Amino acid sequence: MKRLYLFLTSRDIETISFEKFFLDVFPDAKFTYESTKEGFFESELDKTFELNQKLSLSHELTVSVVVAHRNWPLEKKLLHESFGYFPNQCVYLTDVIMKELTFGNFSSIPLLSQEFRHVNKELMSTAGTFLRSGLDGLKTAEEENIHRNTFNYRLNRFIKVTGLDIRDYHNALLLELYFQLASNGR
Repeated sequence: MKRLYLFLTSRDIETISFEKFFLDVFPDAKFTYESTKEGFFESELDKTFELNQKLSLSHELTVSVVVAHRNWPLEKKLLHESFGYFPNQCVYLTDVIMKELTFGNFSSIPLLSQEFRHVNKELMSTAGTFLRSGLDGLKTAEEENIHRNTFNYRLNRFIKVTGLDIRDYHNALLLELYFQLASNGR
C-alpha cells in the first residue's frame, strides 16, 4: 500500500542531505517539494518505528512527519499542527486529530467531513459495517446482506474514491473518528 509521508521542517532544506537522511530508512522514496521547508515522499514501506528512532536522534533540524493517504487540505493542516505537537516525530493523521480534540480544538472536523462528503451512502454504509465487523469481509457481506463479491467491489470502490485503504489500522481509525464525530453532530 502506497503511503505519503508529509514533512515540515524548521528551516530551509538542503535537499541532497535531507533525502539521504530518509533514504536510509525508505530506499524507495520519491520526493516532492512544495516549498523550501515542506513536501512529501511516497513509499510502499511502513517504517514509522525506524523513522521515529532516527528522528529522535536528529538535533540539527526539527522535522515533523505525518503519514497520510493523500495531500489534501486536511492532511496539510494536520501536518502544520503536528509541528507543534510532535516535533521530530513521525505520526499518523489520527494522532494529530486526537491531540487537537484533547485540547478542545475541533478545527479539523469540517475538513475531515469534506474527505468523505463526496462518497455515496452505499459505499459509506459498507465501509462502516466493515469497521463494526472487525474488518471481516465475510461478516460484512452477511451484515449488509450482499454477496462477498459485491462487498469486495464496494470496498475497492471506497478505497479508490477516498484513497483510504481501511484494511490498514490507521486508515480504519481515521474513518471511525469521522463516524464518531459525525454522529455527535460535529
